Amino acid sequence: MRWGFLGIGRVTDRMASLVNETPGHELILAAGRNADKLSVWSAKYHPSRVTTELSDACSDSEIDAVYVALPPNLHSQFSIMAMSAGKSVLCEKPLAVNETEAVAMLECASRTAKSLHHATSFPYHPRSERMRDIIRSGTLGSLRRITIACSSSHILTRGDDHRLTPDLGGGCLLDLGWYCVYATLWFTGLRPQSIAAFGTKDPATKIWTSAQALVQLEGGAVAHWDCGFDAAGRKWIEFAGSDASMICDDFLRPWDTQKPRFWIHGHDGKAACEIVGADASQESIMLDQFAKSQTQPSTDSIRLAAETQSILERWQQRLVDSSNAL
Repeated sequence: MRWGFLGIGRVTDRMASLVNETPGHELILAAGRNADKLSVWSAKYHPSRVTTELSDACSDSEIDAVYVALPPNLHSQFSIMAMSAGKSVLCEKPLAVNETEAVAMLECASRTAKSLHHATSFPYHPRSERMRDIIRSGTLGSLRRITIACSSSHILTRGDDHRLTPDLGGGCLLDLGWYCVYATLWFTGLRPQSIAAFGTKDPATKIWTSAQALVQLEGGAVAHWDCGFDAAGRKWIEFAGSDASMICDDFLRPWDTQKPRFWIHGHDGKAACEIVGADASQESIMLDQFAKSQTQPSTDSIRLAAETQSILERWQQRLVDSSNAL
């Protein structure tokens, strides 16, 4: 597969290395708006060509697939442009900045019969599959609580980062809140019936720096979502059932790739630890699945991504409502 990269930010490092290391894949073109940064990136990852014209990655006849790694406000525009030009698209999360844009992307994928995927990679890890199987098996009993906490305090001190600019799709909700919503849907299949929320908006940047939600799900389960740029790094998830609970403290990506672990706690207080998928690369598995599904206009995961976008809008509206009520 011949790749064009749209965007050369930090998020592209893992994918660029992977494309270069994987047989059958080739990094043909890198497009970035800053010529100096593009030069540095090119020296590290060695694309065949570079350009400061973003649309070139969409129209180039030597490219099969486009990796859209631009700020979220540009995801929909360039994903649609690439699919309309006959390219398959792997788009970074969030899929877009709102549900309308996400739906437009799905409609374009259907219309052009091109493959559209998003780069949320934790579902591709064997550990995630195992955890979902446990939930579905009934081992935990009836699901009662889901707690997800995602945070990253270094964002606020990083400086040049689109997540600090609201017009670019910045803020913790589209960045880390995405994982809270998508993980709930992917692991459990349960949809929110009602959402109560509160959070903190930075007075200078006007972005949400923290956002919390208490969510009533189908079937009576309750989810607590916590995301923010104001706490140390967390990627924690817990499922509490009527018979047992399951905890993973690094569900987005294992801290230690040789020990992708999680725990099941019983009524007796004893915990059983499972290690699943040692040394597995979730991005490598994702890349392989993407290559195999180029002819599919849409997948369950992309429809789930569009639904995630809709729920994030509801969460944001509850944040606005709660802040106005203060």
